[in-house]
Amino acid sequence: DGSELCTRIDERLRARSLIVHRGDWHGKSAGDGSAPLAALVILTPAGGSDESFLKRAFRNIQMAGPSLRKAGNAGAAILVTVSRLDGAFGFGTLGNRGDPISGGLAGLVKTARREWPEVRCKALDLDPQSMQAGEAAEQIVAEMFRAGPLEVGLSGRARVSLELAHAPNASDGAHPPLGEGDVVIVTGGARGVTGEAAFALARAFRPTLVLLGRTRLADGEPAWLQDLQSEAGIKQALFARPDGGGSPKAVEARYRDLLAQREIRAQLGRLEASGAKAVYHSVDVRDGAAVARVVAGIRQRHGAIRGLVHGAGVLADRRIEDKTEEQFELVYGTKVTGLQSLLGALAQEELKVIALFSSSTGRFGRIGQADYAAANEVLNKLAQAESRRRPECRVVSINWGPWAGGMVTPGLRKVFEQENVGLIEPDAGGEFFVRE
Repeated sequence: DGSELCTRIDERLRARSLIVHRGDWHGKSAGDGSAPLAALVILTPAGGSDESFLKRAFRNIQMAGPSLRKAGNAGAAILVTVSRLDGAFGFGTLGNRGDPISGGLAGLVKTARREWPEVRCKALDLDPQSMQAGEAAEQIVAEMFRAGPLEVGLSGRARVSLELAHAPNASDGAHPPLGEGDVVIVTGGARGVTGEAAFALARAFRPTLVLLGRTRLADGEPAWLQDLQSEAGIKQALFARPDGGGSPKAVEARYRDLLAQREIRAQLGRLEASGAKAVYHSVDVRDGAAVARVVAGIRQRHGAIRGLVHGAGVLADRRIEDKTEEQFELVYGTKVTGLQSLLGALAQEELKVIALFSSSTGRFGRIGQADYAAANEVLNKLAQAESRRRPECRVVSINWGPWAGGMVTPGLRKVFEQENVGLIEPDAGGEFFVRE
């Protein structure tokens, strides 16, 4: 970004007799052609980051990939990113100058490490308040060539790494965060994993659950469709209808939409039967203006909003070199842009609970899920920032492993079994969610 830190890192790398190219974010290549690219360093801009920064960072990693892998196989290659949280990946002070969006860089690096084992990958986090540019540059360059953990936090106080620790998940004596009738917005809660969590929430607290999803819900099904249950029967009936679409592709899309609507109606019925009040609104959570209108309507009809559960998410698995910009935007936007839209619309609400559905992919990285890992790491960091802004609110970002159901297809189930990764059963997951 042309900052002093960039200049100081440049100087220290050249002092090691290395050829340095200071890339332009909007340039078409991650090198100047004077030598094979053996290292890529991505610095979060001093002025802050946003979604476009992470997309550009991914694109630079993607473009540099072939050269880095070739260099790695020939001897050595390095990929380093530098976020600006608090020198402890959000587990330190995380003041107002901390940049939660930059935390997504670690998700990109952790996935790159899995896809490119020949490249040495490191995610560094810099405390933007505790060091001068020269000291920071010295530590960053030293860390590039140092063996050790994948994630390292740097500050004027310490060099830190992250370790996982077992923690008890007991709610004995805890004060219930929600009361009966409290209004809770749930994204992705009409279907899949978040639907199971919403059901557990309904049984535990009997709140008013407002489910948000992309599927448009009609008032009901036409009479000719109501008695049909099998896929073959429904598709045959759609083919026979003048408005059924005609082509196999159109009929398949119509069938999936009808199936989604049935799942939503079933979920609303299940929530009502458990003692909660449940309503559904169709909205794309990435559309901030649309979300604001829906939230205003919820507030007017149901009263003050007391909780947010953000579980919306999509997958578009492809290796880094094969992933398209559209896929990255869809996966990242549903998670992060969606959350930002919701938090913006709820900025003045006295929320009691904010629960975000992140993923173990954000913690560990996963082949094919660079966008998903980045998005979930941003969710984790936004939760850390929001918990400091709202000390009276229970804020949690749950890094779920795979559930039995939801996005886990039979093919994925076999993959997890081969990796000895256990699946979370819906009832157990719902109970865990309520306790947490």
